[in-house]
Amino acid sequence: MSHLEHSVPYLANTALVRLAAHQLLTLDDGRVATLDGLTLGWELADGRRLATPAQWRFVWTVLCHNYDPRCAALLGDAFASSGRSAAAGLTIGQYTQLRDLPDHELADVLRLLEGDHLLHRLGLLEPREPQPTVSTPWRVAPRLWTHLRGDDGMDPTVAEVGGVLASAAVAEAPAQLRARTEVASWVDQQPTGVVVLIGPTGSGRAGALERALAPRPVVYVDFARVGARQVEAAIAALVREATLRGAVPVLANLDAVRASELSELGVVLGHLLAAVDGPIGITAADAGLDLRAMARPVLRQPWPLPDASTRRQLWAAALADTPLSALELDQLAARYAFGSDAIAAAATAGRGRMRSRASRELCFDDVVVGVRDTIAERLGDVARRVEVSQAWDELVLAPEIRDDVLGLVSRVRHGHQVLHEWGFASKLPRGSGTAALFSGPPGTGKTMVAGLIARELQLDLYQIDLSKIVSKWVGETEKALARVFEAAEAGHALLLFDEADALFAKRSPDVKSAVDRYANLEVNYLLQRVESFGGVVILTTNLDTSLDPALRRRLAAHVVFAAPEYEERLALWRHMLATHVDDRAGLDCEELAREYEDMTGANIRNAVLAAAFLAAGEGRAIELDHLHRGGRGEYRSMGRVLSRGSAR
Repeated sequence: MSHLEHSVPYLANTALVRLAAHQLLTLDDGRVATLDGLTLGWELADGRRLATPAQWRFVWTVLCHNYDPRCAALLGDAFASSGRSAAAGLTIGQYTQLRDLPDHELADVLRLLEGDHLLHRLGLLEPREPQPTVSTPWRVAPRLWTHLRGDDGMDPTVAEVGGVLASAAVAEAPAQLRARTEVASWVDQQPTGVVVLIGPTGSGRAGALERALAPRPVVYVDFARVGARQVEAAIAALVREATLRGAVPVLANLDAVRASELSELGVVLGHLLAAVDGPIGITAADAGLDLRAMARPVLRQPWPLPDASTRRQLWAAALADTPLSALELDQLAARYAFGSDAIAAAATAGRGRMRSRASRELCFDDVVVGVRDTIAERLGDVARRVEVSQAWDELVLAPEIRDDVLGLVSRVRHGHQVLHEWGFASKLPRGSGTAALFSGPPGTGKTMVAGLIARELQLDLYQIDLSKIVSKWVGETEKALARVFEAAEAGHALLLFDEADALFAKRSPDVKSAVDRYANLEVNYLLQRVESFGGVVILTTNLDTSLDPALRRRLAAHVVFAAPEYEERLALWRHMLATHVDDRAGLDCEELAREYEDMTGANIRNAVLAAAFLAAGEGRAIELDHLHRGGRGEYRSMGRVLSRGSAR
């Protein structure tokens, strides 16, 4: 008696079972039985890599049982006499009663019981029990059945985060055309290799891969949209869909997945991707992806952004049906370092804004809002755009500090002339961007000045949320920062890092733990990125002594904001009260400026606001008593105590 007979109740080879086998299975060398004219077998793209012919025959029999009522009824009748129902699904034990399997075919079919079999991992064949045995019923995945019926609908798992990639022809810069040609040539030489196209988000990487891999169809999943711990399922669905369609799988934005998760899944992912009998595409902004588990040749091909001339063509194509002028298209191309995907997204968002204001005509401001929406989507929750409402005449600073601020504005405004036209760029060790440090006590106007500079230079101001940037996972802080700098460079933005000492702290010379080592690596990355950044970045701190000394060497300017002296405090009190209080009210701003000598601009604003609410509550205009009460309250919140007899 065989080992199989020990495993399940023996099913006698009755005449009825044999009749069912004859009617169900008609084998013809390389093909298996048909179900209403459909065929399944190892002729599927990549089929031989997924399973052996013997295993495919079992899959076909299960498929017939699952989806053909005639076969289900036939098998149900055949096995009813044995006392073993086939209603829940066909088992391997029952299958062996339908066919006299040679030993090698039986061994092949029994390998389906192994939990890591590709048919399981790809979800093509599903056991009804977590730990299948020869008595476990089996089910063929609905997606395989719909595919065989000619239903070309996308797998829901893939459709939610990807799909078939069919990009339209777009203008390409010469450097991009060279890169795409190199990819196509390499794939011809390495038909099962992995191509990693490395470039900024929105630069059109996936579309470039699709054109380079033509005429092969391409199916992709965008891993920036895949949830945590869903990576394995997404890759399995992608490979399954690519297999059924005979397409190239493209893992877009794979670097959006946490490095630790990719490392944990290394062997599993390598096993899944081993099913692909052809090239594999990956897009990423980070060149450091660890792809050793794939055990394939790898090409890491940089994908540059288009130059200004090509961007002009892309904007013109995306906005061809709009009344935007040639000058406005030139401005968009010069201002925003976008790629083809980002330009298309911004144009779509701009049209959405046009519809929201009930207009039928797109204007330049609509497109600018579309650009901002595109940048905001790229940044996620790590930064927020700050609306600047203040004006320069509201700024109260000591003359020397104001001069430093205006000098910084001039440096940015005339940077191209001095660095490139006059040739000073070659004399600088760093990039053409401008990094400035604003240091000083809280409330002295550092953040306000950053906003005024952004407004003066017609830049959008983005304030970085450090709580969303700093991650406990190794490499994730750098990844988030890379996204911020990349988006700022593309979106004509000024970056503001408030409390920068939390990120740019002094590196530890005595590395005692992995924590020290990774903290130093984060600071190293930040210093390099600030140096190479092509835009404007402003760092603010209350504790400039805690910053890494290497940062100071990379600064274009360091503006020290001191607490206001009497004259500045007097101007601040007068400015805060100017539009709200009649001069005849008898308010003594000189007295206020003298009495509250520790107040900064922010403290004075808070005191005046508190006084206004007190006056409103009493149904009166703001009086000096209200201002002193507001001032005393603000002093208490500052932890200060007025001398006896002061501030009546």
